[in-house]
Amino acid sequence: QGARWGEEEEQQQEQEQQQEQEQQKKRNSP
Repeated sequence: QGARWGEEEEQQQEQEQQQEQEQQKKRNSP
């Protein structure tokens, strides 16, 4: 379960990073 949980954790972090990048793009765009 530990390894599996670790993988899920990484996926969550990647999704959060993608969301942050999208938000930044919206801010930069007029």
